[in-house]
Amino acid sequence: MGRSLRSKVRRVYAGVLALVLGLVVAQYAALSTIETRLQQGDVVAELLQDSLEMRRFEKKFYSSREQGDVAAARDHAEAALDRVRENEVALARHASPGELEALQASLERYRTGLGEYAGLAGEQREQRVESIRNAGGEASLLTKVLSQRERENLRRGIQVSRTGLLVGTGIVLVLVLLGGGWLARRILAPLRSIEDQLWSIAAGNRNRMTAPTRDRELVSFARAFNGMLDELDARQGDLRRSERLAALGVLVSGVAHELNNPLGNISTALQLVSEEGPHGDVRLVEEWLQQAEGETARAQNIVRGLLLYSRQQPHAPRREECRPLKAILEGTLDLVRATLPVDRITIRVDPGVQVSVDPERLQQVFVNLLRNAFEAGGEDVEVRIQVQRGRLEDLHPGPGGHVVGDLVHHGADSTPAVRISVDDDGPGISDEALDHVFEPFYRGREEGGGSGLGLFLAQEIVQDHGGAIGVSRCPLGGTRFQVWLPCECGGRS
Repeated sequence: MGRSLRSKVRRVYAGVLALVLGLVVAQYAALSTIETRLQQGDVVAELLQDSLEMRRFEKKFYSSREQGDVAAARDHAEAALDRVRENEVALARHASPGELEALQASLERYRTGLGEYAGLAGEQREQRVESIRNAGGEASLLTKVLSQRERENLRRGIQVSRTGLLVGTGIVLVLVLLGGGWLARRILAPLRSIEDQLWSIAAGNRNRMTAPTRDRELVSFARAFNGMLDELDARQGDLRRSERLAALGVLVSGVAHELNNPLGNISTALQLVSEEGPHGDVRLVEEWLQQAEGETARAQNIVRGLLLYSRQQPHAPRREECRPLKAILEGTLDLVRATLPVDRITIRVDPGVQVSVDPERLQQVFVNLLRNAFEAGGEDVEVRIQVQRGRLEDLHPGPGGHVVGDLVHHGADSTPAVRISVDDDGPGISDEALDHVFEPFYRGREEGGGSGLGLFLAQEIVQDHGGAIGVSRCPLGGTRFQVWLPCECGGRS
């Protein structure tokens, strides 16, 4: 199994942390460099101050002739000379080759000249003054040059640090965006895939969830969710069996009553044959025997239909050869004849319309629809069953209804199809119930009006056949259920 989502998040987090730390370290180094240059700037500034002070006291001496001014000028010269010697490495960063040696030499001449000035007289003193001035001017000029270069280097260093900060921040942002994109592809995209699969399953897709990646969390989630779906399917199967047994109980009582008629007719026909005796009218005997045989076949069909109806069916429908839809619908009436007023049910279907379906399961759909119509509207309700065959584009439902099934929502308009409409003139259906009638355990009627599984099972059977089922209000009142089935069988349309 691949890495987990947690490890991916940790890697991205560690990468961002490393980038931020790298940026901090780089800026710390840049600030340390600036701090060093500021310290060097202090040395240059103090050196410049010493050179200015020694020249000031020198000029003051020329006007006042006080020996204290000479001593002060000499002290500042010695301080400047000591500063150059102590910070020679730092000052060399701002000096051209030979400039520091020249500065030291000029300061040496300046200090020596001031020291010898008091012992000279006349022309020698004048020559020494000129020498002192030249040495002092040269020292002051070199010191000013160093100060300007130091400021320029400091300004350049600040610009470099600022540019480095901007570039470093930009690199960090780009890498964070790239990391975020990578994280989105590795985490958000799989989560969106899972979300799409969940919506598809919620819409009725029976496919199992597949993990979009091999991350442990997603694989475990997909397995757990699929396990839940398997458990729901198993529970749903139990509910189907329960609903089938409930419907079977109703049918058994009706079938038992329905069998009395053919059995009574058989008994009467056999009694008549017995009364005729061996020398009776042969034609009448044959007629009565044929009647008994026909009633026997009728009873067999009733029992066979009951057995087929009660049989557990797989999810995939049992398809047979093309069979007349009219026979399937009339067979449905035979199943409910004893429990529902079939004289109030009208069927309009072309005998040539044929479908390839599991007839017993399709009959279960119409049994549930008819039971729903009479339970909702009462025994006085009238039910009309109409069948139309054509292209799907001509059989689409009208507005205002609720339809489930891919045949209507995603089927090609040119698909051959059959639409069976079951209309009643009962009280109709409310707007809030339209979107819920096919949900399991939903009961739009009052307590005691059914288990709430009949229409749910009906829509499952129809969708297992690749069809669709819908509900809406009839234009003239009542409720209309429509069933769409793909129809590749021939026959008149």
